[in-house]
Formats: sequence, structure tokens, C-alpha cells
Amino acid sequence: MNWSTDVRADHPDRQWLAGVATGISSWLDDNVSTPTSQLTGGGAIARGEQQLSALHDGRPAILLPSATYALWVALRVLGVRAGDEVLIPQYDWTSSVAVVIALGARPVVVPTDPTTLTIDPMGAGALRTAKTRAVIATHLFGIPADIPALQLALPEVSIIEDCAQAFGSTLDGKPVGSLGDAAVFSFGPGKRIDVGELGALLLRDEHLYERALMESAHPVRQQISGLASVQLSNLSIRPHPLAAVLLNVALDRYDPRTLIESRQLMGERLALETDLPLIGVDSRRGVATASIPVLADRAAAAMLPPDIAARHGDVLDIGSVNSDAPITLPLVFLDITH
Repeated sequence: MNWSTDVRADHPDRQWLAGVATGISSWLDDNVSTPTSQLTGGGAIARGEQQLSALHDGRPAILLPSATYALWVALRVLGVRAGDEVLIPQYDWTSSVAVVIALGARPVVVPTDPTTLTIDPMGAGALRTAKTRAVIATHLFGIPADIPALQLALPEVSIIEDCAQAFGSTLDGKPVGSLGDAAVFSFGPGKRIDVGELGALLLRDEHLYERALMESAHPVRQQISGLASVQLSNLSIRPHPLAAVLLNVALDRYDPRTLIESRQLMGERLALETDLPLIGVDSRRGVATASIPVLADRAAAAMLPPDIAARHGDVLDIGSVNSDAPITLPLVFLDITH
């Protein structure tokens, strides 16, 4: 098919499907030894998992249909069961609450650090009880949560990194997803890489990886992987093979370094030219997003340089999610115009 002549110019899916076709063409030119299968984990699924592992200090990876399901699997693997407590950040999307409740556990909302909008380690330590089993540390807007400080504040509590918005970000020079006990990634709409819908789970070690396979993989893949015991009663919700193909092509082209450097330079410049309290701008964090968030009420009174664009947004206060009128925190996202 010739996309310039065979598809009408005003078709709403023209650009998206043209990108899919380009990805398929690139994959067909690749040297692949096994067929792509969500049953066996071969082909694009195996290659994608290998690429993700290589990008995150060799941690074993599993492709899954979404980050939400990956979070469910992570909590199961780390031993969260009905009656346990899971610490979650005050500002986040609703997936963290939904997954914790789905497991019969109780979400405990923790205040966030105002300089990063990520979970506050001291606040998390203060809310720990004998029932605390895990903490979800969301790298909100690509800004890394302080995982080392959480580890100090919560010894022997499992830490799950939610990297849905933070693929490519770093903390102290280390990639997010390689810092806690488990990490989940999203490759869907609005994310750094969008292949339609796909997630990934990274684990601290091979033991957790094998348990995750038993929780999520088809019995055929479990057998091929050499597991001592095959779990036949798992949900076995598998990734779409085409999404895995598109992820491989995107990973081959993805390099967050320029994005991190340009954001850092913009932050340094705004710190000199304005008095805005910039969120997530410091020497420890390499943030793989183009924007810098600030509180909306502070941005309203600021004089911005002419080449800086401001767009309004917000983030949900998780503590209000079940109320009749959920609360959001108004934000402004600053970007360089070109």
C-alpha cells in the first residue's frame, strides 16, 4: 500500500497507521531467529525484553499488556495479599489505588515532596505499620522519586517503581526501573514511547522473575523457560505481538540524553531568570521529559521569557478519589517553543 496515494488524506487514523506500517517494515528487515508469539515469548517479545533488560542494569524483564497489569503482577510477586497495606503517593493516577484494592489490600496515601511531587520518604516511614507490605513510588511527570531514601526509611518493605511516565529518566546517574525491587513501564498513549498499548515489568533478581512468569505467562512459556513448577491457574493475560514489534523498533531509535540535557538547561535558565519554584529540577535527577511543572498559582504571577510556553494541567489527589468531588492540584507545564 502506498500511504501517499491509497489512503485518503483526511482519514483520522492515517498518521497512526502509517507509523505502524513503517514499524512493521523495519522489523521485517531485522535479523530475527524465532517467530513472535505471546504464547512462547519468542521473537519480538524476547527481543524487547532483552533490550529493556540491557537498558536497566541487566534486570530481567517481562512484556505485559499494560502497566496496570504489570503493577498487579508485581504486587502479587512481592507477597501483597488481602489485609496488607500498600503505601502510595498523594498525587498519582488511579491505577495504583485500583490495583491495591483489587488484591484486597488497603492503600495508604502518603504526602509528597513539594519539590518533586513524588512520595515523601519521611512521610512514608511515619505511616508504616506492622501491615505495611509494599510501597509504590511513582516517578510522576518523569521526575524520579528518591528510592534510596525510601529504602532507608522503609527497611524490609518492598519498593515498586512506577515508571509509566519516566522511561529514560535517571536518579544519581542510574536509570529509573533499576533502583527498587520491581518496576513497571507503560508504552501507551501519552508516554515517551507509544505503541498503542503495552507494559513491562522489571524485577530485582531471577527469583522474582520466575515468580512473575508463573503469575503472568502462558504455561508453554513457563515450560520453555525451564521453571521447576508450572502454574496453570494464573490469569495469563498476554501482550499483543504487534505491540512488541513496534516497541523493538522504537527502542532502537530512542535516546533520552538530548531530552534530559535540554530540560536541565531550561531549568538552569529559568532558575536565573525567574523566581519560580521549579519542580523536579536538581543535580540528582535526569528527567526525560520536555516540560517542567510549576504550581499554577505561582506561575500566574510570573514573567516568563518570550520563548517559554505555558500550558495548564493538573494531577489527581489520590486521597479524594472516592469522594463526590475529586480534588486536583492545578499545575502549569513550561516548555521551550521552537
